[in-house]
Amino acid sequence: MRLPNLVYAAGGALLLALLSGCAPSDASPPPDPAATFVAPYANDEEALAAAEEAYAEYTRVMAVILTDGGENATRLETVAAGDFLEASIGGLEEFESKGGRASGRVVNSDFQLQRYSSSGSASEVITVYLCSNVSALVLKNAEGESLVAEGRPDMSILQATFDFDNQRAVLLVSDVDVWSAGEC
Repeated sequence: MRLPNLVYAAGGALLLALLSGCAPSDASPPPDPAATFVAPYANDEEALAAAEEAYAEYTRVMAVILTDGGENATRLETVAAGDFLEASIGGLEEFESKGGRASGRVVNSDFQLQRYSSSGSASEVITVYLCSNVSALVLKNAEGESLVAEGRPDMSILQATFDFDNQRAVLLVSDVDVWSAGEC
């Protein structure tokens, strides 16, 4: 299943990693064994569809923040969680300090379910692979100089992990790693 045509200026962790040179985050802490969790999706197809929708919303919010120059990065709290959220906010604040501006488009496609954990906990409930194409994304500082790392691959396979927020009944992006740079 594909996302709607051309999602504007986002790329999530791939962009932040390109800007800051950060390495993928450590594994999240183990879930609380006393927590009770009710599976939010009836099957793998529903889980994949929900993950695609959640990643599209994450990408949309990231695009707005990048277009605004990283201003008010805490808006990401509506679509991301945990250490990934904190690292992303830090990257966006760095982008803002450089006078960053974004333009162009990012296209995410070819979502494939890697794992749906329908029992256990709301942490790391869904993991998907996706293709992210950032070839049309432009990131510049206040002087108009590119903030994109030289040799940045235009397409990469990402692995995105989602937590389920029981209170809001919504999936939140909790980790994004570049799985295979330069190919999809």
